Amino acid sequence: MEKKKKALIIEGGGQRGVFSFGITDTFIKKNYDPFDIYIGVSNGVAVLYWYLIREKDNNLDKMLYAATGDYFSYKNIFNGKDIFNVHQMYKDGEKIFKPNVEKIKKNLTEKKYISVVTDAAEARAEYYIFGDEEWTQKMIASGTLPILVRTPSLINGRRKFDGGITDPLPVEKAYEMGAKKIIVIRTYEKEFRRKLKIENYIGALLSQGYPKLRRALLNHDKTYNKALDFINNPPKDCEIVQLCPPGKLKTKRDSKNIELLKGDYEVGKKVADKYLKGLAKL
Repeated sequence: MEKKKKALIIEGGGQRGVFSFGITDTFIKKNYDPFDIYIGVSNGVAVLYWYLIREKDNNLDKMLYAATGDYFSYKNIFNGKDIFNVHQMYKDGEKIFKPNVEKIKKNLTEKKYISVVTDAAEARAEYYIFGDEEWTQKMIASGTLPILVRTPSLINGRRKFDGGITDPLPVEKAYEMGAKKIIVIRTYEKEFRRKLKIENYIGALLSQGYPKLRRALLNHDKTYNKALDFINNPPKDCEIVQLCPPGKLKTKRDSKNIELLKGDYEVGKKVADKYLKGLAKL
């Protein structure tokens, strides 16, 4: 009998990813990794990166480093620079934290780790599988938002943007890959439904050279909520579990408040503990 595959999906959310780190750090400490497929979107790709390295001692430090570093400034909207300097942040982060990529390869035997990226010209989701030596670029591309990042993220000469634009919660992709149990770590509360925000309209305005991307940004609420509908009404042969904050996280995408980040990290740990204790009772 063919083994039923299990998938772990981690939603993006910028600094809200500190909640996701709280969950994956707890998974590491409890030696919990039953998954065959790992799919990350935006910041979620980086959270999975360190989960697969089995780094457990300083993941909160990684989020605090991103908050305290000079990587995010709305002043740059007036001088043409990146509001969010994601390229420099990853470059500096690799020097500071020195990721052991060989550990990922070891932990991915017969498994797949995927970064979701949006192609700018076609506005379609692309799914890059770990194994490419240019993996850092795939992580950066998945977190490149049209408004915040002006420096192009290029893969094979084509411009790419945040995977969350076209597949923010890639549950259908995981199911297509054979996953029959899917764990989704979300950075919004369970009841959350997406509405278009001002940033969608600004992003569309700044994407005039990419008409399909412009439409995708203006339809982002429908794309997101369609994925939620799949989560709430999965096929009969698929079980989907959401690990969500019990209420709205205090951390925002661009938060620099250290205490808020630490607090939401602890919320993630509590959510993971509750989930694992529930499994132990089965």
